[in-house]
Amino acid sequence: MPDHVVFRKQVSDGNYGSETAEISLEIPDEEEASDEAIAGVLAMARRLVFDELRNSPSVNVRRALEYPKPIEERARESAELELAIGKRQAYADDDDDREDLPY
Repeated sequence: MPDHVVFRKQVSDGNYGSETAEISLEIPDEEEASDEAIAGVLAMARRLVFDELRNSPSVNVRRALEYPKPIEERARESAELELAIGKRQAYADDDDDREDLPY
């Protein structure tokens, strides 16, 4: 059984560069290093690396670590945006019609 776990994450900054964080953690007691203990230490390593990268000064690195929005939320936001654009165009069309009236 392994006596340590290593977790490394590299994220592009979107500008031909990248930022990397890596951690190596020892498993507490090799004799009791069950699969569950290893999975727990690996989960902790992952959390620590992601927490470090979330504090990056680069907005692109922080954005790359965000969870994607659920499809329902993206669809709702898209529908709201389309509605707002449609209303803006409708009001603009109304303004154009008023100019053409003969009075």
